[in-house]
Amino acid sequence: MSGAAEKSNFVFSGRWIPEKSDAGQVFFSFKYWATDDLGLGVDYRPLVDSASFTATYRLISEDPHTWKPAVIVGTSVDDFTDGGDSVESRSYYATVSKAYPQAKFWGITPAPYVGAVWIDKLNELRPLAGINLSHKEASLMLQYSGTDTHLTLTRRLNDHVSVSAIYWGLKYPGLGMRLKF
Repeated sequence: MSGAAEKSNFVFSGRWIPEKSDAGQVFFSFKYWATDDLGLGVDYRPLVDSASFTATYRLISEDPHTWKPAVIVGTSVDDFTDGGDSVESRSYYATVSKAYPQAKFWGITPAPYVGAVWIDKLNELRPLAGINLSHKEASLMLQYSGTDTHLTLTRRLNDHVSVSAIYWGLKYPGLGMRLKF
């Protein structure tokens, strides 16, 4: 036994935001990582009985010893607000991200990202941006998803389980969880 963490190929996550519309209030996602770079999955919204395909592909891996960032592309169906109305739409995204362990301050590693998302229902390209600040078992992520800004505080309980407090759109509180196996 080498002592290395066991690789998790399956990820199940759930989210509950009670004040959102039926399409976004309860959300489950199941993803299978076929390789270290390719994840294929299904998102399910039980209150509207809607399932959709998701995919994530890392085109370029980040190099922790240089300034080389990761480049990631993917697709999913997202829910957002547009003029006060709740909307579900297929989106296609690309991001560039880079963790900066050498920039640690009080043990916090910053990992910013930028990118773009094409949202079918809006028929337009929108910017993506955010930063993840991680510290041992906890992280705080501030993200702009192309339509809304979100804040998520996550606590990793062990290598397989994490829980999150979500502030979706900076107005709706919620809870999330993730299981890796």
